[in-house]
Parts: sequence; structure tokens; C-alpha cells
Amino acid sequence: MLVYNSHGVTEGRTMAIEIRHDVPVKQLLFDPHNPRLPELLGKNQTEIFRFLVSEIGIQDVLQSIAASGMIEGDPVIAREAEGKTKAGSDEGKRYYVIEGNRRLAALKLLNGERIGDGQEEPALPNLAPAAANTVQKLTIQLGWPETDIDAYLGYKHVTATREWPPEAKARFVIDRVKGDFSTNTLSDFAKRLGTTPPTLRRWIVAYLALKQAQTKGLFDPQEAPAKRYFGTFYTLLGSQEVQKFLGLKSDPVAENPVPKDKLPELAEFISWVIGTKKKVPVVNSRKQQELDAVLSSPSALRHFRSRRDLDAALLYTEFNAREISDKLLSAAYGIEECLPKLFDVRKDPNVVGAIGALDVAYQKMKRNTEEPQNAKA
Repeated sequence: MLVYNSHGVTEGRTMAIEIRHDVPVKQLLFDPHNPRLPELLGKNQTEIFRFLVSEIGIQDVLQSIAASGMIEGDPVIAREAEGKTKAGSDEGKRYYVIEGNRRLAALKLLNGERIGDGQEEPALPNLAPAAANTVQKLTIQLGWPETDIDAYLGYKHVTATREWPPEAKARFVIDRVKGDFSTNTLSDFAKRLGTTPPTLRRWIVAYLALKQAQTKGLFDPQEAPAKRYFGTFYTLLGSQEVQKFLGLKSDPVAENPVPKDKLPELAEFISWVIGTKKKVPVVNSRKQQELDAVLSSPSALRHFRSRRDLDAALLYTEFNAREISDKLLSAAYGIEECLPKLFDVRKDPNVVGAIGALDVAYQKMKRNTEEPQNAKA
């Protein structure tokens, strides 16, 4: 197992990395292949800059660097950018920052660079005099082998405290296994990332299922009412009832994990948990248990499909029957506890009123449990 110190060096393996000091921040570019970036996001630097600032967030890094300067801690890993960045000009070598994009965004802002997309620019903290000399140039590391970059990014963002969201984890893995979802490949990759094969499969299957829906015209990410929808989809997809509903199998992993005859169900599921701008989602990750109960009950599922009301559909499930029985038993136990002292307070107006309300509730319960007359024929 590789162990990383604060400078990115792996203990137990010597890497032929090149360290370049005093690289001007203006020569550093955001990585267009950053797994954090949504697929729909354009790959130009301005759009990436805006996404890092407004969606991922850099305020903590910005405040820290402005107050204390750029501290040489975690490595800034980069690769050389090919060709010229502007037609007809050569501004010297430029580098894509593979690891350290949030820090790069903060440094660019503190150096006076603006996002420049016409939207509101972020407010900047005051730059401490002692920090000013540390934000213009940066030390970067070049020449990391791809396998070591994968392992380091996995260690830092997939399994450690600075985690990427599930969608970024899935894209990170899929981009690197190159379509080879064999058990051996995924097991090896899981070890490199410090995770388990079942967890790795869950990331991949959820991502592939959405890609399959998109390819079949069942899902349009641009129509999703919220930008961060993958987490809910991924979480709910882990349920056995949902997997049964979709005919989903995670082992072996297939490029199209949902069977052809279950594509209508996939479209329904996406409609319920992601929705569209015109039809909002009706299930979130906190409703996993309720959704499972509805999916396991044919009558409840029919109601849910027609009304898109999960709570109402629960009335047709055993889940609701258990809840009702628990409440009735609780009421019965409460009455039993009152009986030993009831005679002494039988004439109290509040007690008389409570007994009356109980009698009314009991009569209603009888009427609601009797067979309708026409049903007895």
C-alpha cells in the first residue's frame, strides 16, 4: 500500500517526479478533466473557474491563503499543456493543474484575476502583507505516473476526508478502467482506492444507469431541476427493492445495467427521484423505507404511479398497516393504564369529555372496519 506524506512522496516507492519552483500563477490552468466537473460543463477556463468558485466553493481556501499565505503542504500536481493557449502567441509553457484546482482558483483571484463571465465577481478578503509574496508563484510537481496519480487522488478525494461527491467518484473510476468492468479489474482498482469492490460497483452502476437513460432519451440532465441530483439517485439505487424494480444487477457490471424491458421503469424511477423542471421529484433519500414499501406492494405502486404521492400510496401498503396497528395498540395500552383510577375521577368534566371522544372514535373505527353491504353479496 502506498503512503503519502505532505509533499506527495510515496513512502515505499521512489517516483521520478520533477519539482519546479516559482511558476507564475498566470501560467497555470484548471484541469478540464477534473472529475468534480459536471459533464455538461464546458471545458473552457472561464466556465471551470466559475464552477469552482460558485458551485464547489473556495471560500475556506481563499480566507486561509489571504491570511497566512500559500503554505507548501499538499502537492500541486500538474502536467504540461500542449500547444499555445492563444492563437498567434506564445506566453511560455503552461501547465494543467491536476491536483490543487481550488487553491489555484483562490490564487488567481488574489492576484487580481477575475472570472470575467459577466456574473457577479466574488468578494475578496484583505491580503495580509506577509502573504502577498506567496501568492504570485507556486511550486508544482510534474511527471507523476498515471497509476500514482490515480492512487493519490483516490486516497485524498475518494476515501479520505476531502471527499468528492459520488458522481465525481464514479466518473473518476469509469474514466480509468476504460470499459473493463471485470471482477479482477474492479478488485484491483478498489484496492488502489482503499475501498471495497461492492462500493465501487455501486458508484459505477449508478453512473452507467443514468448514462443509459440519457442515451435512450429517457433523461436530460439539462432538464433536471437541481444540479446535484446524482447523490439521491445513487443512494436510492442501493435498495434491494429498487434494484428488483429495475431488474438491476451490479455483478457483473454491464455497460447498460438496466435490462431493455425495464427501461420504462427506469424512466419512472428517474422521474420520481430527479424529476424535471416541469415535474418536480417526489422522493428523496430520506424516503428510502417508504419507497421500498410502495414498490413491494402492487396496489400501492399503482396508486403511486397515477398520483405521484408517496404518502398517499403508503395507505395501500403493509407498511401503513404496521403503523396503524402500533397506534391502536398504544391507545389500548394507554386506556388499560387509566382503568384502575377511572372510577374515582369518573365525574370529572375533562374525563367525561375524553370518554365521549373515545366512544366517538370507537364508533368510527367500527364503521371503517365493517364490510360494505354490497360487498357481502
